[in-house]
Amino acid sequence: MTKQESITGSSDADSEELQRQLPAAANSSAVPPSNKRQDFIDRFDITVTELLQRGKSSLALHTPAKVESNFRIFRQWSSEKLSKNADSDSPSHITIQPEVDEAANEVHGLLIYFNEIVSLLERHTAQLKSLNETEASLALFFQQKGYQEQIEEISTMSIDVGKKFSEDVKSRSVELQAMDSLLEFVKTFKNKAIADSIETIQRQETARLEFDGFAHKLMLLQRTVSLSGSTLLGKELPSSMDLTPVEKEFEHAKGQFMAAKIKYQNLSTAVIDKAVLLEMKRDVDFRLQLEKVWRVNHE
Repeated sequence: MTKQESITGSSDADSEELQRQLPAAANSSAVPPSNKRQDFIDRFDITVTELLQRGKSSLALHTPAKVESNFRIFRQWSSEKLSKNADSDSPSHITIQPEVDEAANEVHGLLIYFNEIVSLLERHTAQLKSLNETEASLALFFQQKGYQEQIEEISTMSIDVGKKFSEDVKSRSVELQAMDSLLEFVKTFKNKAIADSIETIQRQETARLEFDGFAHKLMLLQRTVSLSGSTLLGKELPSSMDLTPVEKEFEHAKGQFMAAKIKYQNLSTAVIDKAVLLEMKRDVDFRLQLEKVWRVNHE
């Protein structure tokens, strides 16, 4: 595994798998295909092109990639926090990602929605089970005492009351099965599908900080190289060319910037794709679960 693969993790594979899933999911539902993913990629490419119109470099310095990556992430995070606290009008980052932010908000909204459903369903099923246990005991009590009762009217009424409790327990057991099935689906959806999307959002935010951090580094080095009088900016450089330390650092920073750009873009599109898939799954699978519960309650 290369250094880049170890840094990016499974983001490339996630993106490819999601691209395969999206067309099939779109065809199976009435939701029209979204252009948000392509809008993000198009605008992001324009931003990167405007910022960097130079070739990639094969040069490498001696600072461990992971060490500098963590440093850039922390420095960028600190810079954004300070800028926010100071109410600065100048942005501390270059990324503009409304599609990603919207997708992340949709995922967080689904998490809040399903957290509340899980809490309510757990309370509801617990109360139904407790009620069933109580009424099962009442059914047994009234029927036993009814058959033992000497007064015929009381005996008959006691047996009838016991039978009614018994019928209620049986019908409620069917409802409980449907509610347990719904609760199991909701928990699985929340703890696996939504949790996976939340984890991708967190990785994307880290990648954004890293990308913005290397972008700031590159812009500062561009200024330094320009002020040094170098004539190499904007040119394709042969690997055999002798460079000054500043020029070497600038070329190395270009490679770091492009690696961070690829990781950030892959994770950003993965967030958008996963938000779409979650909504499709909610529209199809969750609706089917609700229909089952509705049928049980109306039969």
